[in-house]
Amino acid sequence: MTNQDRRGVATSAADQTEIDAVDDALELFLDYELSAGAAVKQVLGDHPGSVLATVVRGYMMLMLETVAVQPKVAALAQAALGESDHAVERERLHLRALGQWAAGDVRTAASTWDRLLAQDPLDLLALKMHHYTTFWTGRANVLLATVESVLDAWDETTAGYDHVLGMYAFALNETGRFEHAEEIGRRAVAANAEDLWSVHAVAHALEMQGDLAGGDALFDVEPDQWATKNPFVGHMWWHAGLFAWSRGDYDRVLTLYDERLRPASTEFFLDLQNLSSLLTRLELAGVDVGHRWDELGDYAADRIGDHVLTFTDVHCALTLLRTGRTEELTAFTTSLQAHRAAVSSDDATGPATVGLDVAIELCHALELDAAGDPVAAAERLAAVRGDLGPIGGSHAQRDLFDLLLIDLVERARDLDQALALLRARARRWPRSAPTWHRYAAALAAAGRPGESDDAARRAMEITGS
Repeated sequence: MTNQDRRGVATSAADQTEIDAVDDALELFLDYELSAGAAVKQVLGDHPGSVLATVVRGYMMLMLETVAVQPKVAALAQAALGESDHAVERERLHLRALGQWAAGDVRTAASTWDRLLAQDPLDLLALKMHHYTTFWTGRANVLLATVESVLDAWDETTAGYDHVLGMYAFALNETGRFEHAEEIGRRAVAANAEDLWSVHAVAHALEMQGDLAGGDALFDVEPDQWATKNPFVGHMWWHAGLFAWSRGDYDRVLTLYDERLRPASTEFFLDLQNLSSLLTRLELAGVDVGHRWDELGDYAADRIGDHVLTFTDVHCALTLLRTGRTEELTAFTTSLQAHRAAVSSDDATGPATVGLDVAIELCHALELDAAGDPVAAAERLAAVRGDLGPIGGSHAQRDLFDLLLIDLVERARDLDQALALLRARARRWPRSAPTWHRYAAALAAAGRPGESDDAARRAMEITGS
């Protein structure tokens, strides 16, 4: 005999106490609460045979995105499968997906979650895991299609609908529907302001629309408002930093870095992405960031051989470049190539391996830059500029590589290419003061003073000075 969770999805939980405890832990997990891990452990302490609690624990471990946890999770999934005679089919499929993900086969795990959602579109856990892994493999169209395939089964009366709206908003943003993304995201936040993913989706929509005032308002929160949240909160403050950077308020960016991002930093993979990309943006705008790179270089060097998330890989390589660790950068690239070679040949055209191929090209471009050859580095980076989707990350995150390319072509003294890139960037990001400042300088260097003055005025309109 089976019971049902709050959404009416089947579970083998023995009694209502266990069902409620698992649902409560899942809600904490979806709200990015620090206490989620302890809650899941408590469920397993009180109900050692809880299949779903085991699955959630395994998923949380894999979301640390380090090879260190993979054998542990694989063993956990295998043991649970061997003892899951009482499990319903849904739970057995979750255990299967857990094992597939732990083995590094994210594509097959996503297919298993697809099957789960086809059987029951109210399986919120399957939807969240599909959404998470699909984002990090850069499949924006699949991100949207999967949420849209289940939307009709949900409404305001269904527990967790706010989380579905948040995922829908984010998927809309990554497929270029920014205004609709903001609308849906704000509905999600109004229903549940504790779900950071929904707030995050609104931040992305505002960023892509150049709504700096809206971004400032979104992050006008009390310092302790997110005190109970897990390290993802650092990424929220990264977004606040982007809005300040776009205004040219670099002092504000440094303050956010020191007081919000850095204190939130752990060895969580997203920390390196947040911190290194923000420091790079500042340096490309001519800001002296002091000794802030030092600890990041140590962390990046420690990640050599720990290849799980391609987007983190490229930020590790970037950090090694920016900290002058050329030998470690070479070692990292070699390690990434070995990892790519070890990937099963039957996945040779899969999004994970395509992402690795692009990441390796990016690493080679960074190596050429480290060797003092910005011309060759720019050529290598430009060759993959239009193919960055498979490395994962969002539009806002991948924009960093356009900034790096502009810097490279300028250092390569290719003024025509720099002007072309800056002209396109100014159109795409018209509310970016750093872009207009750089465009003004390039126009001046090209002997076009009138246009340079116009670009400088655009920058001043944004900065208010």
